[in-house]
Amino acid sequence: MRGGVLRYGTRRIALGLGAGVAAASLVVLTLGLPAGRTFGVEDNGDGFRLFCGLGMVPRTVDRIAAWKGGVVTDFAVVASPTCGMSTPSSAALVLRAAMLGGDGSVALSTVGWWYAALVGMVVATAAWAASASGPGRAAVLIVPVAPLALPAFTRFFVSTYGEPAGLLGALAVACGIAALLVTRPGQRASRAVALTLTALGGAVAATAKVGYLPVLVAAVVACAVVTVGHRRRLGPALAVATILAVAVPVGAAVHFQDRVYGGANVHDVVFTFVLPELGPDGPAALDLPPEAADVTGDGFFNGPPLPTADWWVRAIGEDADATRAAAHGALVRHPGALLRGLGVGLQATTRADLPYLAAGPGDLARPTGAGGDAGWSGSRGPALREVLDDTSWPAWLPTALVLLAVAAAGSSVRWRHREPAAARWCLAAGLAAVTALGLVAAAVLGDGYFEVFKHVWLAAYLLVLSGLGLVGAAGAVVGRALRVRYARRPASSL
Repeated sequence: MRGGVLRYGTRRIALGLGAGVAAASLVVLTLGLPAGRTFGVEDNGDGFRLFCGLGMVPRTVDRIAAWKGGVVTDFAVVASPTCGMSTPSSAALVLRAAMLGGDGSVALSTVGWWYAALVGMVVATAAWAASASGPGRAAVLIVPVAPLALPAFTRFFVSTYGEPAGLLGALAVACGIAALLVTRPGQRASRAVALTLTALGGAVAATAKVGYLPVLVAAVVACAVVTVGHRRRLGPALAVATILAVAVPVGAAVHFQDRVYGGANVHDVVFTFVLPELGPDGPAALDLPPEAADVTGDGFFNGPPLPTADWWVRAIGEDADATRAAAHGALVRHPGALLRGLGVGLQATTRADLPYLAAGPGDLARPTGAGGDAGWSGSRGPALREVLDDTSWPAWLPTALVLLAVAAAGSSVRWRHREPAAARWCLAAGLAAVTALGLVAAAVLGDGYFEVFKHVWLAAYLLVLSGLGLVGAAGAVVGRALRVRYARRPASSL
């Protein structure tokens, strides 16, 4: 008996390692790393916020990585930071890992290999946990891993943004929850591992970017409601520990964002989102003068020259917090404007490919203009609608998916005993959809429509998971019906 248990445990470890290698290989092949070709995400200036604090200097003609018509992959590493303060982010840990054992340089292809290895570790751990009730249960991980075959998501692993760490964290949360779906409370070790993976994923995502806090909330909720053994103590304790662990780094990131980009964020919320959605009565609702309407649709970084009038300096510089509060208060009083904003953010998830950020190699000899190359960020009035409409996906699809997933999750309480597997899939799909909606809300309420497509990019990944979860629920219902029908067939007909 003991030998059989050991053999089963060995098979589970082998299964986990195989799943991890397969997932890492998927990332490697999607990125084309073995071929040595560049396939990543062009820096739009945000990357500098992270790598400058690590002493990374782009090997370009002007030592700038942004807007080179592609990805700058080669960096020199100097002893001192090249900026006063960089964005606090868990993505910096991966960049530091890529520097280990280096010769004073680092290549983003190495960063891509590190992310592939981390993806493999996440999937291997989740596969081991999910296989507690049988090796076939590990197939549940196909749902969170399959979208990594889409370059729109995977190519961020070859970049200096905070987004790839957010994707890694979201993947860990999704894999942990997937393992929880197919394990029982009595399988303590497996559930404890899955819960730990879920909590770690939430922490990594939340510390990657402040806007990814909804992923942490989803992870904490999942931990708090899951039972391990006959007691509920482990999950809630892990949820509280996770919150305490990330409180300081998240607080530092919030402070950095407010100190360095607070005015820019307030400007974008007011002039690219709130005023356009409120219409002619918008300036008065925010206690701004009528001439504020002339700035409607203009982003802080990619619009015409910023106003110099006293009212703008006061609203965006001196009283930015009060202006932000007034803008959010106006949305509360006009829920239709808020709903339209969320709808725009959800529709923007259909452009997760972000074609304005090139994927190929950048031109190292190309100087970057003082104003950068805003390209197609879609933050300015008419351009936003043009970019939203330039997609093959129906505009209503993301919103409909969220509503369907939430409805399925809510109704599952009534029929969970009749279709337990389908109910669990629906709950997972609903959690993914609500988290995606939270990411969209954080994007539009935090920075308006400025570069909304990039800001809701991770929400697109979660919406894909939500859709696959609903497919899984339907498959569970059909599979159970077929099994029941087969079991009822007369023996003579077999």
